[in-house]
Amino acid sequence: PPLRTPRLDRLATMAPRSTALLALLALSSLRSVCVAFPSALPKASKVRTRFDSMISEVVLPPATIEFIDSPQQRLLFKGAAAAAENPTIREAFAIVYEDMGPIRVAGDLIYNLLSGVAAEAKVTAGSEPLLASVAGDADAAATLTATRLLFDLIDADASGALDREELLRSPELAAYIVRGEDGEDPEAAVDRFIATADENGDGVISFIEFAAAAAADPTLNSMDEALSAALARTAEGAGGDGDGSGEGAPVRTRGRFGRKRPDERFESMMATCLEWEVALGCAPPPGGDDDEAEECDLAVLEQQEALVDGRLLVVLRGGWEIARCEPVTEALRYAYTEYSSLRLGGDLIFKLLSKVVDGKARSS
Repeated sequence: PPLRTPRLDRLATMAPRSTALLALLALSSLRSVCVAFPSALPKASKVRTRFDSMISEVVLPPATIEFIDSPQQRLLFKGAAAAAENPTIREAFAIVYEDMGPIRVAGDLIYNLLSGVAAEAKVTAGSEPLLASVAGDADAAATLTATRLLFDLIDADASGALDREELLRSPELAAYIVRGEDGEDPEAAVDRFIATADENGDGVISFIEFAAAAAADPTLNSMDEALSAALARTAEGAGGDGDGSGEGAPVRTRGRFGRKRPDERFESMMATCLEWEVALGCAPPPGGDDDEAEECDLAVLEQQEALVDGRLLVVLRGGWEIARCEPVTEALRYAYTEYSSLRLGGDLIFKLLSKVVDGKARSS
């Protein structure tokens, strides 16, 4: 029936009958269109809304991430930022968070660990002048990243601060701070550096103090050469050429009950995902962009009952993107290794996708 409102009833008594009839017909037609196309997008579930809120809280600017002391936490924050920037990866994560309980448990656990750190990092970002100076400057941000890597290499005990002994053991830093023209010896140079950089007088150098001193000293404002030298020395100390294959590389052992270790299983799953991409003709050409791979043979997958709404197909595409996105891969490798609930969920997803790609998905 036509829509009736008090306003239209008054209009019908005041205007000619034909005018009122046209108004009623127009409103009726508008209602029919709304019924035919209720909305462009379905209403987000509560779980999806929570996922989006969690992502927004833990995505930090690159420079802010570098001021977080824990290397593992920085790894997770960098992965979250990279995932949020890639629509395919973000949608894949959202789907598995919505649909898989073990993934949701692990995701909530990681979020609870990171949310407080993110809040503290945002406070630091708002009060630290150095962060404001690198905002929007790609070169300054890259220098800050190199500074963080060098700081971590010098910080032998991973305490998040550099003491006098650690500074003295770093020939790369000494090469920058020793004033050779003044006949300064390394110990005097380190003492001078500590006196200059140690703003709070606690006897050790935090990363914020280290980065501020590097930015203020013309001889320290570029850490690239020092970082390269430190990385080379670390590789020599480990044995081999730095790829983990030298004599100093750790011996790889099997996991419990003869299974592969979690990190080995993760690497195997990532490699298999890329093999699926090649087999289905979805891999980008060598040296080409991802957008060039447009002809994917996914018709068979789309017809399977396990892909009724295409959600698994989105997860599959997300897996391909993840395998080529280093920050996300590194974050997932750490999370998969350290969190058993996430490892369980990851194994379930991989097994399900394996059946789908192999054409063995069951209607159940």
